[in-house]
Amino acid sequence: MPPQLATLLEIQAIEQRLREVDAEIAALPRRVVEIESKLAGAQKARDQARAAQSGNASERRSVDGEIETLRAKVTKIRGHSSEVKTNQEYKALLDEIAFAEAQIGKHEERLLEIMEEAEALERRAAAADQELASQQAEVATESAAAAQRTAADRALRQQLAAERDRLRGQADERWLRRFDLVLRMRGQALAMVDREACAGCRVRLRPQFLQEMSTAPERLFVCESCGRILYLESEPVATPQP
Repeated sequence: MPPQLATLLEIQAIEQRLREVDAEIAALPRRVVEIESKLAGAQKARDQARAAQSGNASERRSVDGEIETLRAKVTKIRGHSSEVKTNQEYKALLDEIAFAEAQIGKHEERLLEIMEEAEALERRAAAADQELASQQAEVATESAAAAQRTAADRALRQQLAAERDRLRGQADERWLRRFDLVLRMRGQALAMVDREACAGCRVRLRPQFLQEMSTAPERLFVCESCGRILYLESEPVATPQP
């Protein structure tokens, strides 16, 4: 294979690898967002558990307050019992005390329920805290791995770009101009002749054109259909690896 074609094939392989690395670098910030989004569910569950605990504590304070108010009311009513002058007034006083004590009983039952709920809510909150901590640790690990991958990709990109620039310095300017133009347009600047056709666009090549390629391998031949630089030999070109 002519040296110019071999050089351009190496450059093309590096350009393809650079595109892959650039795509990976561009995707990593989105990957970090996806990783961090894992915390949203655990954070929400923990917040809901804590909110339920807060509501439970608030209700307990409210019920405690109602009980104290009713007990104070009963004490006050009993304090006025000596002032009652008729049986009817005394009966009304007893009814009022009975009603208040019944309300106290209901509140005390509700207070027991609230205390039982508080125990369940504490277990729920503890589990939510544990799950959140576990998710945070996992996210920290994955985020660190993503950051390391980004650093490695950037270092690799610098190496690839330096090698590409070195090879470009060895290439013929005329061939290089054609290479750059077609690479921008097609994404691939060189194509092998495969069964008398351009492997890039699959258009058959004229017999005279193929004859000229075989007799003058040092010349620059381009596909008359897609403009890619053509070559006859099918020699593998190593793709740079990280």
